[in-house]
Amino acid sequence: MEVLKMEVIQSDLGPDVAIWRIEGELDSNSIETINRYFAQILEGNRFHTIAEMSKVTHISSAVVGEFMGCRRLLAERGGDLVFVGLNLDLKTKLNHMGAIRIFKFHNDLRTAMNHYAWEMQLKPEKVWLSFPSELNLVPPVRQLVSQIAHQKGYGERDSFRIETIVDEVCNNAVEHGIPDKMRDIELFLKIDCKKIEIEVVNLSDPKKINSLKAISKSILGTNEKKLERGRGLSLIKMLSNDLAIDFSGKGTTVHVTKLRED
Repeated sequence: MEVLKMEVIQSDLGPDVAIWRIEGELDSNSIETINRYFAQILEGNRFHTIAEMSKVTHISSAVVGEFMGCRRLLAERGGDLVFVGLNLDLKTKLNHMGAIRIFKFHNDLRTAMNHYAWEMQLKPEKVWLSFPSELNLVPPVRQLVSQIAHQKGYGERDSFRIETIVDEVCNNAVEHGIPDKMRDIELFLKIDCKKIEIEVVNLSDPKKINSLKAISKSILGTNEKKLERGRGLSLIKMLSNDLAIDFSGKGTTVHVTKLRED
């Protein structure tokens, strides 16, 4: 029988996050030790606990039940208990026990910490890209942004609407911009678990800028005169929660905010 080892250390994520390192075999004889270390976690108000278990070789059903009780106490305090680093055999065993429906599992500590920062601290992920002012490059750009949203947990409807928004904004940037080998169209993306912000910047065509300003005023409601053109901007406004257009300088900046719905 392998010697059971445990320690609770403070996470860099904040005072309410603990990393619970566990090594060895976890059976009914381990429950007293589990309760002792878990009491330290509660006393320290570290209600978000990451159990690092890459060196655990066995988990009994009694221990799984004990961990369920620990998670329930943490959840009552607005926290959670997640498992990290379990080998495939133990994951399969827990899956058969139904634990997969109760606990979150992460492959490594870094992934678990990133997930916490994303879900609890609303830490956004940022992406920047640039591409030449060519219509044939818009489809891969819109698909990339949609895939990022989907990978970060946004649903099919949200991902489709985000893809449509990017398509319309980038098509407008190409249509109303001028090709410039020294300056590409730029897309800035900031996404967290509640919203996504998209900003597209292009070099405006002086011959089209006045028309674009008139269309934007009509769409954004700052001009009582409604124009027939501007269906793309109308669609963007309908699908988004906020739309702003800035014409300062030679460039045009379109900023869109879309809240997560599903």
